[in-house]
Amino acid sequence: MLGSTAMSLIRKNGSLHDLHCQTIEMLKRHAELVILVALLMPLLAYQRAYLQHPRTLLALVDWETIATLAGIILATTAVRQSHLFGRLAAGILSHIRSERALALVLTSLTAGMATFLTNDIALLIIVPLTLSLQDFLEEDITKIVIFEALAANVGSALTPIGNPQNLFLWHRWGLHFTQFVGEMAAPVGLMMVLLLALMWFSFHKRSLTLKVRESCAFRPRLAALSLAALGVYIVLAEFRLSIYAFLPLLVFFLLTDRSAVRQADWALVGLFVLMFVDFHLLAAVPVVARALSAIQGDGAGTVFLGSILTSQVISNVPAAILVSQFSHAWRAIAYGVNLGGNGLFIGSLANLIALKMVNNRRIWRDFHLYSLPYLAVTATLVYFLLL
Repeated sequence: MLGSTAMSLIRKNGSLHDLHCQTIEMLKRHAELVILVALLMPLLAYQRAYLQHPRTLLALVDWETIATLAGIILATTAVRQSHLFGRLAAGILSHIRSERALALVLTSLTAGMATFLTNDIALLIIVPLTLSLQDFLEEDITKIVIFEALAANVGSALTPIGNPQNLFLWHRWGLHFTQFVGEMAAPVGLMMVLLLALMWFSFHKRSLTLKVRESCAFRPRLAALSLAALGVYIVLAEFRLSIYAFLPLLVFFLLTDRSAVRQADWALVGLFVLMFVDFHLLAAVPVVARALSAIQGDGAGTVFLGSILTSQVISNVPAAILVSQFSHAWRAIAYGVNLGGNGLFIGSLANLIALKMVNNRRIWRDFHLYSLPYLAVTATLVYFLLL
C-alpha cells in the first residue's frame, strides 16, 4: 500500500513538473503576447470607461486589416506546406559553388518571397532550409541567417502585403496597391543595393561542398490551390473585401488541407489585435500623448526619425500604429517603420523569428554588428531621399 501511494505521488509530481515545464515553454514561445496582455491590464485600469463598455475595445481594432493578415497567413502557410519553395530552393542550391554565392542566392530569395508572402513566412521557409544545409557543410554558414532577416525586412517593405505594418498603413490611408509600391520602390531599391554590397564584403568566395541534397515531398495540387487562393485573396483585399472573404477562405482550406489551418500562425493574428488595443489606449495616456504630439507638426523628417526610434523600443508594427495616431505623413511613417526593423533585434518580429531558430547565443551579438551600421547608413540616405 505504501509503495503504491509513493508511486502515485511520484507520478503526480512528475505530471505537475511536466505541466509546469510545458507552461513555461508556452509562455516563452508567446512572450510577446504575454507582454501585451500584461500591458493591457494597467491601461484598462487607468481608462476604466472601456471596462464599463467592453464593445468599445473592439472598435479600436481595424478588422479589415486583421482579416487581410489572417487570410494571407493561412494561404501562405498552405504554400509553405506544399514544399513548392523548398523544392525550388533545393534546386538552386544544388548549383551553388561558393559561400558568397550561397549567401546572395538565399538572401535574394528571402527578399523576393517576403515581398508577397510576408517577412515572417519567408523566414519560416528559408531559415530552416539554411540550418539543414549547415548539417551537411563543414563551414559555419549561420551568419547567412542574419542577412536573411535583414533581406526579409527589406523585401517586405515594398508591398502592402509584405508585412503587418504595411497592411495597417495601406488600409488606414486607403491607398491603391500600385500607389503604395510606387512610393516604396526608391527606398527599398536603395536598401537592397546597400544590403547586397554589405553581403559581398561580408562573405568569402571559398568553395562549399554540399554533401546531401535537400529533399521534400512536393504536393503540386496543394501548391496550385494555395497560390490561386492567395492571388484571389490579394485582389479582394485590394477592394477592401477581405473581411467578407476570410470565412470562405477558411472553409476552403478546412476542406482541402486542414493541416494548413492547424499550422497557421494564429498567435501573430492575436498579437496584432492586442497591438491595436494596447497602443490605442497607450496613445490616449496624457504623458504619452504630449511626448508624441511633437512628431505631428514638425515635418516629414521628424516623423521619419521618430518612427525609426519608436520601432527600436516597441517594434515596427506597434510603432506604425502608435505614430499614425499623431501624424498623417504616411510615407514618412512607412519609410521609418520599415527601416526601423533593421536595427535592434526588437525592431521587427521577423528578426526574433529568425534568430530564435539558431541555437547559438553569439548570433544575437553578431546580428547587431551588421544591423546597427546598416540602419545608420540607410536611414541617413533615405532621410535625404524623403526630403
